[in-house]
Amino acid sequence: MKRSLTLLLSTALSLCAPLARAHDDHSHHHDMATMAPAESTASAPPLSILLPQNGAVVSPQLAVIFKTPGRMADLTMGAAQMGTHLHIESAGVSLMPMVNQLIRLGPDTYLFLFDLEAKPGAQTIRVYWSDAMHRTIASSVNEVRVTVAADAARQ
Repeated sequence: MKRSLTLLLSTALSLCAPLARAHDDHSHHHDMATMAPAESTASAPPLSILLPQNGAVVSPQLAVIFKTPGRMADLTMGAAQMGTHLHIESAGVSLMPMVNQLIRLGPDTYLFLFDLEAKPGAQTIRVYWSDAMHRTIASSVNEVRVTVAADAARQ
């Protein structure tokens, strides 16, 4: 009886191993896709960074002002239908703001204030559209390189 139970358990485990391995392979590919999403060929509204300018020395509290004629309620997280949406990136961290995290400064002009302070030194700020699968729309990528001052008193 004990031998039969051991044989049954051994057989069941050997049958489950390929399923577990397939699940691990899927998870691994999903992780890789998340780390380096493919580029999208979707179209999107024009997008440009107004401030800061390339080479600017900025405070650790980063902000970006950008311009787009796109309807932000439809192009940010929380939109009624997920599709093309805004990504704002700094220090390699890509954020997907909601419309209420953007401050409208005027026609088609918005301010986004980063929650966390940036580390001193060279930083790149990127603003771009992604499609519903979070693939970057390459033609929309805008970036500026700035230097974050060690403290606000140096500016």
